[in-house]
Amino acid sequence: MSHLPLPVLLSQLSHELGALQLMAADMEATVDDMIERHAGVLDARSIQNLQLLDILNQTLLALAQYAANTAALCSPEWKADGVATVHGITLASLAHRLSRGTGQAVKVEAESYELFSDA
Repeated sequence: MSHLPLPVLLSQLSHELGALQLMAADMEATVDDMIERHAGVLDARSIQNLQLLDILNQTLLALAQYAANTAALCSPEWKADGVATVHGITLASLAHRLSRGTGQAVKVEAESYELFSDA
């Protein structure tokens, strides 16, 4: 059966967004350190672009919380096709994590490419 409770799907989405937020926070800390060490050679536009990581970090955290809140408010009776929800996602490991529990293998397009594997 490929239909999963919507709260399960949204909770997994929240988890994925939270993991991305932690990655963004790590990148932000590294970039902040680089800015401090090399501020004299960076122009204002470059510094502004690097500071967009803070907005990315905050947005990912907010979206993770939004998905978690929505999952908590959804009825477990509401279901969605877990395989169909990942249609078009070309990161195989992400597609498999998001469709976890469907009991069906997820087909990922042959040309999909992942530089690093988290499997």
